[in-house]
Amino acid sequence: MSETRVLRTGFVFAALVAGCAGQTDAQRPLRPLLSEMAKEAPNASQKGDSSRGAILGADKSRIGFERIAKYPEPGANVPRKFGASPDGKLVTWLASESGDMTYSLFAFDTSTKSSRVLLRAADLPGGSKPLSREEELRRERQRQRASGISTYEWAENAPVMLVPGSGDIFVRAADGALKRLTETPEAEIDPRLCPTGERVGFVRNDDLFVIDVATGKETKLTTGGPPGTTRGQSDFLGQEELGEPHGFFWSPSCDRLVYLEVDERGVAEHPVLGYRGQGPDLMMQKYPLPGAANPKVRAGIIDVKSRKTTWLSWPADTERYMGRFSWAHDGSAVYVQTLDRRQRRLALVKVDPANGKTKELVVENSPSWIEFTQFKSLEKKPQFLWLHDVGGFMHLELRDAATGAPVKTLTSGAWNVYGITRLDEASGRVFFIGNKDATLDRQLYSVPLEGGEIKRWTEEPGVHMAGLDRNAKMVMDMHSAADRPPKVILRKLGGQVLFDLGPKPDPEVASLELRTPEFFTVTVGSGVELHGALLPPRVIEPGKKYPVVVMVYGGPHAQTVLNSWSPRLIWQHLADRGFVVMQVDNRGSGGRGPAFEAPLAGKMGDVELADQIAALDAVAKRPYVDANRVGIYGHSYGGFMAALAMLKAPDKFHVGVSASPVTDFRLYDSAYTERYLGLPKDNAAAYDTTNLTKMAGNLRGKLLLVHALMDENVHFQNAAALIDAFVAANKTFDLLVFPGERHGYRSPVVRKYAYERVIEYLAKNLE
Repeated sequence: MSETRVLRTGFVFAALVAGCAGQTDAQRPLRPLLSEMAKEAPNASQKGDSSRGAILGADKSRIGFERIAKYPEPGANVPRKFGASPDGKLVTWLASESGDMTYSLFAFDTSTKSSRVLLRAADLPGGSKPLSREEELRRERQRQRASGISTYEWAENAPVMLVPGSGDIFVRAADGALKRLTETPEAEIDPRLCPTGERVGFVRNDDLFVIDVATGKETKLTTGGPPGTTRGQSDFLGQEELGEPHGFFWSPSCDRLVYLEVDERGVAEHPVLGYRGQGPDLMMQKYPLPGAANPKVRAGIIDVKSRKTTWLSWPADTERYMGRFSWAHDGSAVYVQTLDRRQRRLALVKVDPANGKTKELVVENSPSWIEFTQFKSLEKKPQFLWLHDVGGFMHLELRDAATGAPVKTLTSGAWNVYGITRLDEASGRVFFIGNKDATLDRQLYSVPLEGGEIKRWTEEPGVHMAGLDRNAKMVMDMHSAADRPPKVILRKLGGQVLFDLGPKPDPEVASLELRTPEFFTVTVGSGVELHGALLPPRVIEPGKKYPVVVMVYGGPHAQTVLNSWSPRLIWQHLADRGFVVMQVDNRGSGGRGPAFEAPLAGKMGDVELADQIAALDAVAKRPYVDANRVGIYGHSYGGFMAALAMLKAPDKFHVGVSASPVTDFRLYDSAYTERYLGLPKDNAAAYDTTNLTKMAGNLRGKLLLVHALMDENVHFQNAAALIDAFVAANKTFDLLVFPGERHGYRSPVVRKYAYERVIEYLAKNLE
């Protein structure tokens, strides 16, 4: 359920079967049916109300269901994953040549000022192979949809590039020669190039390997273990909930790695059963539930030559999450961050690679929760940069490397730093992305390491995903705004444009007549300002009132209202047909700092729903809004919110679509749920009050429940529990199930079908 939570920039960028469930009118008991008919009578009379704005047919929108389901969206076919060779001569990125999600590798030569395609998937010998289960799940957890050349990596200190393809490993040398390093029936998982470009590490069959780039000699570093254990891979919780996709990390000299060993034998297995093709597809997933056993994870430092592992030693044998591993520039230390299981205590730990001894440099506690953060060590001084909570906002601080003590506060105020994009010790500056000048914007700034005035480097309002090369001489800036599709420009820092990466203006933006939503604000609680976006109907007749669809996510980490480009094709389609579409980021959602998120601590649903209602009430004051016809639609946490709204506020929300919802947080994973609600034994009441199955009897409106059988993130068990509760309460609802999809639907056919059913469900029931 977690969404993208870390700003990755740097450059290298751091930074239905409809109606099949429930009873038909013919099957339902007479008394409940008559009762519901009586309740619906006022609505029937309202249908004759001359002030009701009509809902138009799908043919009245230029945006068809197939286009809604297609990737990329209009104006969003932009270059991605920017990088640069260590000498700065080549700037690289991925982009589509065909306008779809198939990517090729491009390069701009800074000396000749020319660009070219460097590599296509067809250039990799061997052709495409089906993804292994582990590869499929990794792509799901990283929200990857691209094909072709989907990723690459430059060596930090050598002009050597790693390009994975079809489960095998390729490297591109300085002279452009492409070399295949592996050709195996098994997939090489998470290949990573060492800083000198001499070796590649990877995982195969749950063990850690390295391969010599020059000779092709392969070495198995770890010697295996019992089934249920892995070496070199992050576990499900690390990948899905803690933002830690990797399980091993190279030393600067490429002679050692720090890696994770994961033991999931004590974790309960849960069946994930779907149907693909002609038969069942069963996966027994190790899925830790709140309060139950987590994987046992330990970290070790292995010497490539001797293959000897030195395990990290801790003063107390307590449960902890580990993440954000990094090496000191000279290889003399390893740094790792740890969280206690309740995620109230964060520590930055320094490790001696020779003996594995650990020392805590920084310890921070939070009464709500705390998360892994950004740490960056200096090379020329014994200091490091630390991004942490200062008065409810995330800010940068310079600290002493020996003691962890604060040296200098670099940023402060009622705004947030989202990530370090480049530490430039030569000029004594750190570059970062922040929203110092506008809450809904993201700009590139810098501040001297000695403290002082903050300088802004990007000019246009909107969101800048900007990163610098390692010498801080060039900036790759991807900029967009709510009314402006993304544009990527490579320029010298503070000046001359070197290359326009595009994309060219997308004719669809004009041909589909896409409109820009208007931003609005609502004040709640003790003066907290919420930000929302609204798209009114394309045509508003005087004196008419139109139905509302609330698009909701509402959960932590995600910020849905930003001054950035988002075509919002579902919004556009609905507005073309006569709907008012709105969205608001309630308290607890991401992007506004820890203080804004903290109201979720120890409880979920109450504050979020209250804020959604406050925003709806504010919008309902507009003369063209019909507050008696309100729908709500959300997926994942938004699915939870949509169902919650229908069950707890049926007077406000009349039609709902709840997709892939958590219906009982005792059924969701431990790391996510315990972060916000704590352990079930400590806070059972909060788990009960968020349990949608206990509210099933409150259903009055029309609800469509959507779920995929193979969802390995929010298990179908959640939908099944709510279905049972509705049946027990004799409540009619509608159900749409996808047998072969996961949490994010990948089939264009399925996506088109899903969007059409969802939209038509809203249109039919809000008429």
